[in-house]
Amino acid sequence: MFVAATPDQARAVLGATRAVIESTPRHDPRSGLGAALVVAAGAALFRPPVFVDPEHLDDLERVSPPKLALALGGDPELTHHAAALLAVASLADGVVDPDRLREVVRYAHTLHVDEGWVRDLHEVARGHLAWAMGDMARRNVDTFPGLVRRPDVLPALQPYRDQTDDDRRLAARFAALEALDPDTFGHAFWRHFRRHGFAFPGEPEAFDGHFAVPHDGLHVLSGYSTSLQGELLVSTFTGAMMGGDGVRAHLLPVIFEWHVGTEVNGIGAQVGNLDPRKLLAAWTRGETMSIDVLDPAWDFWAVAGADLEELRATYDIVPLDPMFAASGPEIVVEATADPQVD
Repeated sequence: MFVAATPDQARAVLGATRAVIESTPRHDPRSGLGAALVVAAGAALFRPPVFVDPEHLDDLERVSPPKLALALGGDPELTHHAAALLAVASLADGVVDPDRLREVVRYAHTLHVDEGWVRDLHEVARGHLAWAMGDMARRNVDTFPGLVRRPDVLPALQPYRDQTDDDRRLAARFAALEALDPDTFGHAFWRHFRRHGFAFPGEPEAFDGHFAVPHDGLHVLSGYSTSLQGELLVSTFTGAMMGGDGVRAHLLPVIFEWHVGTEVNGIGAQVGNLDPRKLLAAWTRGETMSIDVLDPAWDFWAVAGADLEELRATYDIVPLDPMFAASGPEIVVEATADPQVD
């Protein structure tokens, strides 16, 4: 993420991160995650790594917004990543603190970062949580090609209830992936659906294929499970892969929903699923990926027959280290899951 950062710039970013997490005192059981994020960021995001002693965080100087801006020198890549890291740090302990969010906005403005997520955090700080969550949900939908919505109205994610002949043909095409070589991406995609009991696009209970194909395809490509932590990590991976509006559309919504515990899209809010080291690993893996699966030009069917490991190599997907894999029980539809599929 910060490949161009000098050692002084790295310490400035980490010092600003420390300043954000300590801007307001908290006694939440997850409060140690802010400090853990600083430590993990030093080790994971910079080359050479910056080692921060978690027992002596005071040795890391707090860095103010003007001082951080001076250290980064207006480099657009460094300022973008620094501001995004501060946004994540502000929520790491699972608490939505208006003053801390305002501090992140102040850093962003000083760095001249004006991406959409800055406004969303500002609106949350002003008490407009529902508006911000709605904006994030809309932005998320907009990143999936073909998933069309009317202004300010989210699309129905299960459009096959009244199954048509075209829907049946689509479902049959996905079911036919079983016949591909077991090492192919398409067969792995088929296994992913069958093992978890998910309906294929075109089947009455299925999610819209414009969403399900890239999203579940990224589960397969990235190696992240369907546990709640896995969903947080695959969304982090996705946002980093696409860049641009990825922080607002993919990264922050899942932190709010599955770590802070704020309802975003109707799936259900949960708490405590952010592991700093795993999240930063997912972030860097997504950024390393050379193909954007959410690009309208990406064609699932064109690569379904490709060897999965060769496709991962072609896409520059860094292998998932088991220590950074998602933990927790996977989401499985027991009534339709096939226990014979591994």
